[in-house]
Amino acid sequence: PAKDPDGYWTGGYYGVMAFLVNQAVVKNVPQNWADLLKPEYKGQVALSGPATTSNQAIQTIFASALANGGSLDNAQPGLDFFNELNKAGNFVPVVAKVGTVAQGATPIVPFWDYLAYGYKDSFAGNPPVAVVYPSPTIASMYVQGISAYAPHPNCAKLWMEILHSDEGQMAWMKGYAHGVNQADMEKRGVIPADLAKKLPASSSYASAVSPSPDQLKAARALIGEKWMETVGVEIPTPAP
Repeated sequence: PAKDPDGYWTGGYYGVMAFLVNQAVVKNVPQNWADLLKPEYKGQVALSGPATTSNQAIQTIFASALANGGSLDNAQPGLDFFNELNKAGNFVPVVAKVGTVAQGATPIVPFWDYLAYGYKDSFAGNPPVAVVYPSPTIASMYVQGISAYAPHPNCAKLWMEILHSDEGQMAWMKGYAHGVNQADMEKRGVIPADLAKKLPASSSYASAVSPSPDQLKAARALIGEKWMETVGVEIPTPAP
């Protein structure tokens, strides 16, 4: 659902977890979570942040659970999967960034797809990169609400209207984010052809599922608490 049942918040856009792969380093692009365990990817897989505090990293672990016997109510298999990756020598315990992907230090990194496609554009083919949606994967929505103490609540209401207008939704979509109204806009045929051509086909991430706020809260708590116990590798927070 894209709206709180009690009306406290509404979704604006969402991202889908995908692999960003440096093809100058990785010749056989992994297509799913199980592929990441292959010996050819030794020392090549990293997370985008500390596993116990970074939302993107935590949801990567959560997403991997879905392909390894877990569910939106059970993130433990994701921790077990990363323990396997680490034991295989494929996991690199550093915080991956766009620069480490480009340099080849962390050539396989799960990112939100809108970031991955943006990075791909910034590389302009040097290095060549692929964006791959593993199946299953996870989608996560970004929400907004109006403060009960807003000094100018009508201005806030107008801003919400803008965000959910076709123009507001397309502003996000131009940056590869998935507007919450995108499916409806596609049905109405109001997305310009050049923008529609730029966006990934919805069939490529059809396996994506979205956790409820309570499911995500539980997964964050479990992963934060059990990462060191299960995987046992600290990912240092990079210096500012």
